Amino acid sequence: MRTLVALALLAPMIVEAGVEADCEKLFQQHLETDLSLSYQEFDQTMGSGFRALAQAGCERRAADLIEAYIEATGAEQSSLRWHIAQLRASHGDNAEAIRYARASLRENEDLSEHPLRWNDYVLATIAFLEKNREALIDHRERVAEGVDEHRGNAMNLRLLDAMIEHFGASYSDAMQSLANE
Repeated sequence: MRTLVALALLAPMIVEAGVEADCEKLFQQHLETDLSLSYQEFDQTMGSGFRALAQAGCERRAADLIEAYIEATGAEQSSLRWHIAQLRASHGDNAEAIRYARASLRENEDLSEHPLRWNDYVLATIAFLEKNREALIDHRERVAEGVDEHRGNAMNLRLLDAMIEHFGASYSDAMQSLANE
């Protein structure tokens, strides 16, 4: 009986160690091939670049791959930093997620030129990670004001509403709730 109990307790640790080993192997493979990809291929193409690791459940290593890509290429696109923020948040590293999210904010955002309310979306996400419900709701309302101005605002509003609905939960749990709809 003790052997069965010990095996039941060890099974999740063995599975987790196997997943980490698989993620490390994938990461090493992608380090060899992906640092020479174009930004479009690396960041914007489904199943390519960091997305292949993220889709395999290797969020931490996907974020590491983006960091390596930035270092290797000197890429400055803010979407890369935003994707690191999302991946770090998904993995539970909120401090790093917040740091990268702040790095993705647009300086002098001009809504008349670009009606996507990016900064409010990012600041709302930061508020969620910091467990600041009032700021989350305030920035959510600003994104809602722009729903008719840019289709991205409607998409981001859906994400923010999930954060409000699952306030206090992890980022990963809030985002997973959308997949379960």
